[in-house]
Amino acid sequence: MRQAKLLMTVSAMAIAMAAFTFGSGCRKNKNNDTTAQTEETNVASDHAVSEQAFEDAQTIADQGATVTGAMNFRVSGTMSSPCATVSHSGDTTIIDFGTVDCTCRDGRTRRGKIIVVRTGVFTDSGSVRTITFDNFYQNGNKITGLRTVANMGHNTLGQPFYNITVAGSVLLSTGGTVGVTWNRTRTWTAGYSTTGTLTDDVYAITGSGTITRASGAVVGVEITSPLILSMDCRYIEAGTVKYTLPSGGIRTLNYGDTPACDNMAKLTLPSGTVYDITLR
Repeated sequence: MRQAKLLMTVSAMAIAMAAFTFGSGCRKNKNNDTTAQTEETNVASDHAVSEQAFEDAQTIADQGATVTGAMNFRVSGTMSSPCATVSHSGDTTIIDFGTVDCTCRDGRTRRGKIIVVRTGVFTDSGSVRTITFDNFYQNGNKITGLRTVANMGHNTLGQPFYNITVAGSVLLSTGGTVGVTWNRTRTWTAGYSTTGTLTDDVYAITGSGTITRASGAVVGVEITSPLILSMDCRYIEAGTVKYTLPSGGIRTLNYGDTPACDNMAKLTLPSGTVYDITLR
């Protein structure tokens, strides 16, 4: 996802989402209040962990397309030692983090391999990349499945954009598996004209799909306001996600209306109750 320079995901990809720790937006006096709060926020947590993992995998794949040998992941952070080794063979790229957890520059641990197979020239409209995993873990969560990225060229504003499908799962280190089925559009909104400069790259993510929680519950996931991700921040900076539960109940997660690199989001219930969520 970049033209003549490395693309991001998000991440933030940023999406910049990862496992969550939670704080309450209102005072709680009973133990069952804490239990209820945890269950409410777990929906957002399951999605966030999954979104972060697959978006980061694409960011890493984008960077690996332009690297041979040792590679650091992302721009932000203080780690100077490379965590991965990149090798190319024909249309296949293997990004190998080794068999022992390594703390990458974004502060997340990784081990295992990301495998990228491309059809066509990476930067050309119509090219396709498939991303798979070989015993790959991020922050102790095992990532499996397939992410397909199709280069769609440029939109009417001249911005590169990509259509993405994801079918996979995340085996959580805390137990249980989250299944994901998504369609995404990632638009490179800033930084695509400044070859060689990574810190000004910004992406907007839209789309919908489902997650299947460890309980078997299937939850609809719709990005109702684009998720804003930048290469110099490990968190999603803005955007809104709507969750539709099997019961029909709605939950809304808001990362902010104005882009800002912070680790806070708010989960709103139909009752109007708001939980503050701290991203990590």
